[in-house]
Amino acid sequence: MASAPELAQGVMELHIRHMPGGRFTDHVFGAMKEKEILRMEGPFGTFFLREDSARPVVMLASGTGFAPIKALIEHMEAKGLTRPTVLYWGARQAADLYLRDWAEAAAARLPWLRFVPVLSEPDADWSGRTGFVHQAVMADLPDLSGHQVYACGAPVMVQSAQRDFVAACGLPEEEFFADAFTSEADKVAGG
Repeated sequence: MASAPELAQGVMELHIRHMPGGRFTDHVFGAMKEKEILRMEGPFGTFFLREDSARPVVMLASGTGFAPIKALIEHMEAKGLTRPTVLYWGARQAADLYLRDWAEAAAARLPWLRFVPVLSEPDADWSGRTGFVHQAVMADLPDLSGHQVYACGAPVMVQSAQRDFVAACGLPEEEFFADAFTSEADKVAGG
C-alpha cells in the first residue's frame, strides 16, 4: 500500500511491479479493466511508524518497496510529525525511481524530510549517489545508535541493511523495522 489511511478517502494506492508468469501481476497488467473490483484483506503486518519515539528516522527503499515508505511519509505529514527523516531510495536506473518527482516535491515541502536517490547501475549522465543504497546510508550516517530505520524492498537489501547497520553502525536491533518483498518466483527459487 502506498497511501496513508488518513488520506485514502475510500481509495487505496498500490504500486505493483509486473512479474512475468505471476498469476496476479499477469492479470493486473494483461487482463484487468479500469474500475474492476478487487477483494483484499489486510494489511496484517507490523510495518508501521512507531510514533512513541523521538529518534531520527532513516527510511530505506528499493524498487516498489518505496510504496509503504511513501505511505509512512504521508502518515507523518498528516499527523504533523516532524522527526528528522532521511529517505534513501535505491534502484538500478533513474527510470526505476518511478515517483522521483513525488519524493523530491515532498522533500522540498517538508522541512524535516531529506531525499537521497541512489543508483546501482547508473547511466553516464547520472550525477547523484551510486552503489548499494544501504551503503550510502552507512557513508552518510556511520553512527546509527540513536536512529530508527524502516527498510522495505528486496530481501537482499533488507537483510544486508539490518546486518550492516547493527554490526557496523551501532543500530540497536529493536530499532530496525522491515518489510521484505518476496515474490512467488523468489520462494520457489529459494527452496
